[in-house]
Amino acid sequence: MAKSLKPANPALFYKGTADDPRLGDAIVSIAGPDALPRKASTGTTVAMIGHADDRAVVNGRGRPGAAQGPAELRRYLSRLTPGDRGELARISLHDLGDATPELGAIEEVHAAVEEAAFDALRSGGCVVLLGGGHDGAYASHSALLRATSGRVQAINVDAHFDVRPLRDGLITSGTPFRRLAERWEDRYGVAELGIQPQHNARAHRDWATARGFRIVELDEMRGRVADAFGDALRVDAEAMAVSLDLDSVEASSAPGVSAPCPDGLTAAELYACARLAGRDRRVRILDVMELAPPLDVDGRTARLGAAAIWHFLAGVAER
Repeated sequence: MAKSLKPANPALFYKGTADDPRLGDAIVSIAGPDALPRKASTGTTVAMIGHADDRAVVNGRGRPGAAQGPAELRRYLSRLTPGDRGELARISLHDLGDATPELGAIEEVHAAVEEAAFDALRSGGCVVLLGGGHDGAYASHSALLRATSGRVQAINVDAHFDVRPLRDGLITSGTPFRRLAERWEDRYGVAELGIQPQHNARAHRDWATARGFRIVELDEMRGRVADAFGDALRVDAEAMAVSLDLDSVEASSAPGVSAPCPDGLTAAELYACARLAGRDRRVRILDVMELAPPLDVDGRTARLGAAAIWHFLAGVAER
């Protein structure tokens, strides 16, 4: 239930002035999805949910810090303007709060995210999941599968497949797409974009290939990232979910993640993916995952993630 979520700290929302408004002026914190305005016809209502948990990252022997990701994404998103051409003027942005370890086990945190996202999706809007370990995508994508009856296609922009089995029975941040495929079977498909072979096991590629996942390596996308993302959008699906793992971006722009990569997408390429995702009416979920503020440098990765959300919202406003 959405009432299980912890409200975001109001101090995170930066306030502008009459001649220089900021998104912090526009974000509305509400008690639950039932309070969301119903704008299914315009698709401009967007609910933000924080997955403030990094225990699955630690379970996978990663570095902690992503539990603080949602707060920093809010902080930097709220400082951005609605656009110098009013790009986000039509967006109704609502913050539903955070699912935190106070709720219990990782599975209980996932259940809270899933229920809040499911209720928000039923209201007709989109959901932006603020991460948090990438395991949270299991919850947001499951909510979309529950809210629809047809096939759901996901696009994972990531250096890693994230199709690992449970580790000694424990959920890790590398497990979401395997768990989703096992739960939802033929109703769920994934395109993996930006994969770097040196960061993945052959067994995981083999598993993804056997399940019919589309795999596009980073080297195949160089110089044509937007085209590759557009190709991934051209599938037969009732609805879509897009997951942006910030470790898909080169470490010079995204140092604040558990597993930074020296090579990767540029910031501009990530923004292009987010904008294209926003424009497609079938995309109802955007995950921005793995921000770990204690590992960041000058807020660089938090700013990257916030700007990616801005570009997604700008795309939604163009629908």
